[in-house]
Amino acid sequence: MTTSLTCDVAIVGAGPTGMVIAHLLGQAGVRTILIERNASTVTAPRAVSIDDEALRTMQAIALADEVIADVMLDYGSNYFTRHGVCFAKVEPITREYGYPRRNAFTQPKLEASLRAALVRYPHVTQLFEHECESVEEDESGVTLTLLHAGAQVQVRAAYGVGADGARSMMRRVIGANLVGSTYNQKWVIVDLASTKERFRQTRVMCDPARPFITLPGPGGIRRYEFMLHEGEDEEKAASPEFVRDLLAAAGPDADSPVVRRQVYAFHARKADKWHSARLFLAGDAAHLSPPFAGQGMNSGIRDAHNLAWKLAAVIKGVIGPRLLETYQAERSPHAWALIELAMNMGRIMMPTSNRQAALVQNAFRLASLVPPVQAYFAQMKYKPKPFYHDGFLAGDGGLALSGRMFPQPWLELRDRSKVRLDDVAGSGFALIAIGEDAQALAAATDVEAIGLGPLPRIAIMPQNINLDSATHAGVVEARDVDGTLSSITPRARNMLVLMRPDRYVAVAMKIEKAQTPGSFVEIAKRLVGMAQG
Repeated sequence: MTTSLTCDVAIVGAGPTGMVIAHLLGQAGVRTILIERNASTVTAPRAVSIDDEALRTMQAIALADEVIADVMLDYGSNYFTRHGVCFAKVEPITREYGYPRRNAFTQPKLEASLRAALVRYPHVTQLFEHECESVEEDESGVTLTLLHAGAQVQVRAAYGVGADGARSMMRRVIGANLVGSTYNQKWVIVDLASTKERFRQTRVMCDPARPFITLPGPGGIRRYEFMLHEGEDEEKAASPEFVRDLLAAAGPDADSPVVRRQVYAFHARKADKWHSARLFLAGDAAHLSPPFAGQGMNSGIRDAHNLAWKLAAVIKGVIGPRLLETYQAERSPHAWALIELAMNMGRIMMPTSNRQAALVQNAFRLASLVPPVQAYFAQMKYKPKPFYHDGFLAGDGGLALSGRMFPQPWLELRDRSKVRLDDVAGSGFALIAIGEDAQALAAATDVEAIGLGPLPRIAIMPQNINLDSATHAGVVEARDVDGTLSSITPRARNMLVLMRPDRYVAVAMKIEKAQTPGSFVEIAKRLVGMAQG
């Protein structure tokens, strides 16, 4: 007997990417089915780094506090020569998006939290221990045939998402190919249940003889990653004896309890096609990154936030289906930029000779003598900014804000309480007015004329300007407590911004002599109209 189920979106794969999509769709009231072949979420360590952008997405699904409880916030990386001399430090202090830029976590705990919290949404169905055997797409939707306990389950959905990992079946269904490189270089990962290493930062040993990385984790755990030489036997490399010798040479953890030993090769690849008309790829199904920048899972969470709000907007009839065509245009270049960052970091970590190591390391020492260059590396300014050049965005008259992730300042409200921007902006679009006249400007903007329905209107005064005495109905009035927004408004006395649900800027405009809130509304209205096909 075949069981039949229907929904708006069917997601194949219940890793972090798939579950975040399910949360965002559930939050939007979209009927969702989450399909996973395994009986539970992962129990072994996998990804270990979660960044500020991903934590901001956890905030968006109201899980930031729960996730952060299992996270070691705010650590950096120190790079060492083969003689143990530190030649570079990366210790960012920015909180531009509301959270520290680098943080350590354990994937099993994150996935368990994500899965448990999905019960908040009665219209999200979890189908664990269901194997997706086939997917068929037609003009009106997709049909997925699942196998569970020897019986068939058929799921009919308007759209399908393949968050089914590096060996994605969905990628084959839409006819996509991975382009890029798979490297012959192998590494062995060693995860420890506890550590005697007290160094809180990541230690990167750039020794041509045997490069390795050791990363701190929450709750006193630690990971080591050792490069293997060509010809070293993979089975032997993962043996307890070989690993113990590696740990003994690396520091004090030779006798620490080992949770996992695994040899892996790394990839720098992305799909040449991220979607068909009704099927979409996300996470490892769409791109595979070397581990050196810690961005693999984080890029998947960016995919999730980008895709989920667009699916919700189309399904609910807020924006037309052409919006979905912007998914690959926005996400693919940014995902590849982070893959290239990881490859470049790998070249620093893995010098091929003592001469090459000396050249690179001396270059970093010289750079440290120039403060702006030192800050560029120490504050991770080399990390590609969250920035979309093409997609659901409009030109902004030279502000260079459209397509960028909007900062998340702490705001002081009228009652003197302090909140983060996203907590007052909500989970959808929001209008943000910035500047000395922000309160009146927000009140004068006809947000409903944009065509997105009623939107929150937020007026943010500069750090050194108090709110005026007049209140404006329907406007959240606040002051930029720490001056976070000052870096994006150097030439604009007043500005209007339409912030998307994924916290990127759709439209930005300086409000000067010839510009009015009406001009801003017209640009935003045209942008929405262009996606209505």
